[in-house]
Amino acid sequence: MQLYDPSKLGAPSGGIFNSKEKKRVTLMAIGALVLIGAVVTLQMQGDKRQAEGLASVQEKSSAELPTELVAPNIDVASLEATAADERPEQRVVLPAEALEAGFKASANIHDGLYAALGGRELNAAIAADLVKEPKANRGKLLRARCFVEEMREMPNPASADKPHFFLRGHLEDGASVYLAVEEIVGLAPVPGEFVRVDGLFLRVHSEEVEGQWREGPLLVGPKMYASFPKIAPVKELDPAVFAYLRDDSVEHGIEGLDPLSHWQLVSFVANLEPNKINWADAPMLDQKTIVSIYEHGDEWRGKPVRLTEARLLNAWTQAQEENPMRVEHMIEGWFTRGDWLRTTPKVARFVAPFDQLPSGVHKEMEVNLRGFFYKNLAYTPRDGGVAIAPFFVVQSIEPFVRPDSPGLRHMAYLVAGSLLVLGIGIVIVLRHDKAKSNALEAELLQRRRERRKFSPAAKT
Repeated sequence: MQLYDPSKLGAPSGGIFNSKEKKRVTLMAIGALVLIGAVVTLQMQGDKRQAEGLASVQEKSSAELPTELVAPNIDVASLEATAADERPEQRVVLPAEALEAGFKASANIHDGLYAALGGRELNAAIAADLVKEPKANRGKLLRARCFVEEMREMPNPASADKPHFFLRGHLEDGASVYLAVEEIVGLAPVPGEFVRVDGLFLRVHSEEVEGQWREGPLLVGPKMYASFPKIAPVKELDPAVFAYLRDDSVEHGIEGLDPLSHWQLVSFVANLEPNKINWADAPMLDQKTIVSIYEHGDEWRGKPVRLTEARLLNAWTQAQEENPMRVEHMIEGWFTRGDWLRTTPKVARFVAPFDQLPSGVHKEMEVNLRGFFYKNLAYTPRDGGVAIAPFFVVQSIEPFVRPDSPGLRHMAYLVAGSLLVLGIGIVIVLRHDKAKSNALEAELLQRRRERRKFSPAAKT
């Protein structure tokens, strides 16, 4: 008679799980893990596609500052050899060889070299020092912003079709200055307009103007730019400054930033007093608000808004063009929010009147923003074409911290505890089931052995 072999038979019916059921539970557990892994993978892929989609609607490129600069050597000796300004009578004549040496020495001067070459903003005190000690200051880099009094062309020995330009003007503090440049960026200025030149100090120059001699430093530089007189800090924002501002649109035209209104708003935000705005009452930039701003920009011009749990898509320190605040760098970037993904627009642009991101803030993180709407502004997306996005001047950027909910925390503890108790219970039940199954198997085996002792076959 064949003995009972427990390895070939399932658990007796007295156990909770037989072998087939145990295999089924194991397969179900493995299937649940596979399903969870698939869900997590799909979520990650969805987040990746979403990030790629948001990136495609951002601006095509940004002209960030170069990280390495090679400063040219200024040939001060050639400037000194041709300056000819030791005596007052020499200063009324402008030697051609001095201009040629000046243009050659300043040919590679650009904005990025201003700090590297120790550039200084020209004012009346510095101008007086240049006139007093011209030799000691020869070839120094200076930035002159001035009102135009007279503008005239000068012959260019290298090209008759590209004349050089000579300008007489006065600084904002009234000091006289003379400028010689190779090129004017944009339209040639007329008397009364305001310009900027970064140039090297060449010599002291003197001219007779309305019966009086006007003496001042002569700077030589490669380019002349339109500029703006410096504005006082804006403490109150006049809505009239936006009277002629229009949102950009493909249908009605693209005007870009208006320097006057834009820098008025930037100055107001930069000088905003702590209790000036009740931010708790400011509209939230939710889905409804961002669509309203996009469709009715005129109604929101210069209005404060706030945004919690925004996603900072990108942010960088950007060099600024000539402006009436004399700001050289500001933070620029892009942000979005989860409930914008089914709207137009999906992203927004911003500038902030500081040159570094606040501590603890970096791109691709959740932040809280407070700022003011300026206009819907056109830009070129990374995939080409033209797109429009709301443009804000941001007053603050702070990390978003999710609120700590005691109820949710207690619920999480309860769920974790329940899962732990359930797991322990399953282990105990399985162990008990195994012990009971082994006992039943042993009992069956013993009974069969007992029957075998009393069987006829055993007696013979």
